[in-house]
Amino acid sequence: MKTRRLLALAGSLIAVAVIVCVALTSYWQRQQPVLKDASKLVAAVQAFSRDRTAAGQALPASVSLRELIGSGYVAASDMQAFDGMEVTISLTADETRSQEILIRVRLPDGSVIAAMVDGSAHQLP
Repeated sequence: MKTRRLLALAGSLIAVAVIVCVALTSYWQRQQPVLKDASKLVAAVQAFSRDRTAAGQALPASVSLRELIGSGYVAASDMQAFDGMEVTISLTADETRSQEILIRVRLPDGSVIAAMVDGSAHQLP
């Protein structure tokens, strides 16, 4: 009888632990903003480059997300996934230099992550 009660209690505790883990994971994922439409960022970078070239201005090596938002190329509400982060997009990267940084992101904790031209991601010092 005691063994049966002990097994029932252990099973109940495991079930509760699993439910709590699933609930916390779901809550955490729901709280994290997600970039819903990356094509808006791509279009903003293309429009920025096109406008600078059309105006006869030299194209800089990179542009910040802050500058794209401030210039009206993309809405801040579309880029909420990057709130609190410093994002820089390279305008000179190409496939011939696969280890060149395409996008550099400084996270709120100060760490830096870079997406390379070859599609890999690296944490930078």
